[in-house]
Amino acid sequence: MHGLKITKQSIDGRFTERAVAFVKDILKELLERQLSKVFCPEFLSQFTHVRIKDSTRFTVPDKLREHFEGSGGNQWASHACISIQFEYDARSGKILDLNVTAGTRNDATDASETRTKINQGDLVLRDLGYFNLSVLTGFAGQGASFISRLNTSILVFEPDTTEKIVFKDLYNQMCKSKVTRCDKQVLVGKGKLEQLRLIVEIVPEQVYQERIRKVNKYNKDHGWTTSEEYKARCRFNMFITNVPTQELSVEETMLIYRLRWQVELMFKNWKSVCKIDKIHPMKYKRFTCLLFAKLILILLNMQIICNLQVYYFKKRRQILSENKCFKTLRGSFSILRSIWKERRKRSEKKMKDLASQFSSNHWKEKRKNKMNFIEIIELFICKSKDYAYIEDIKKGTKSELFPLINY
Repeated sequence: MHGLKITKQSIDGRFTERAVAFVKDILKELLERQLSKVFCPEFLSQFTHVRIKDSTRFTVPDKLREHFEGSGGNQWASHACISIQFEYDARSGKILDLNVTAGTRNDATDASETRTKINQGDLVLRDLGYFNLSVLTGFAGQGASFISRLNTSILVFEPDTTEKIVFKDLYNQMCKSKVTRCDKQVLVGKGKLEQLRLIVEIVPEQVYQERIRKVNKYNKDHGWTTSEEYKARCRFNMFITNVPTQELSVEETMLIYRLRWQVELMFKNWKSVCKIDKIHPMKYKRFTCLLFAKLILILLNMQIICNLQVYYFKKRRQILSENKCFKTLRGSFSILRSIWKERRKRSEKKMKDLASQFSSNHWKEKRKNKMNFIEIIELFICKSKDYAYIEDIKKGTKSELFPLINY
């Protein structure tokens, strides 16, 4: 590309501690410089951020164990494993946390160590892996709100009588009343009880049977028995929150919580398209540089896709497929590289050509007579984009795509 000759050994010698620090600093700066306007002022406007967090793990060669230690257990057979903690704001699309650690650092540890990053006015969505009652109630003390799955081992009591709630009786009462959801104030915990809002939803029979099958198999392998209390709780999806009913209804609370699945889709693209977990054995410094380089490209691609997705939804009322767009961007790296290097007019033309390719055949496919759940969620998010920016485009006062190039 540049008319230079260089040996493999010379390239390998460039992967030093300084190079590792360099790519980490680039990623940090990109995270701070994201295009992160709130989609729409009316979208969950009672919250400053809607924080959605999850993690993904993958094994690496055992020679990297010193830097990325794994558990060596059944789930991750390798003694070397990487965990990536990823958190973003559903209101703006901004990435709030992107942290690479050893696989031995679990989600519960992350929840405890990052508790101080939550700010007043935030809404935190957490899965069972991050469940820690003291951390969650601490968010409330910081002026933040949360919605979390309820751990099956946590005791729940009636607020007036402090009698333990028997979930088998609750299930029978709901079936008798022909209701599938229940929303009530309860006391939660052991020792010091916290008053929170409990939302339960009866799951379909086949879901219940599958849960029982899995837990019975696990307990049998360990010589344990499944308690009747646990079986009764398996009848429900259970959530706790400190958000008042008048602020979020049962339906709204459960819909917002399901936004968490957006993270799962992102991880799927990272692995299936970007191959973040497919790096050949190499020394630590080279491996780390390549891993962070992939994260940098993922961040840039996400920014491009997010903005084009919103633009085309406003223009055509259609949804771009993130998976298809990721694949095209991955194969168009030379084009993107030239866009970042060239002058504004030529860059803008190339970006428009790329965007036009998206609009020709990158639409998300619909199921027959049924809209995919994730499509509904993305539709809801795309409707809530910054209208001021769209109006500027219509008036011709802003280029439709140049902000991406400028970024």
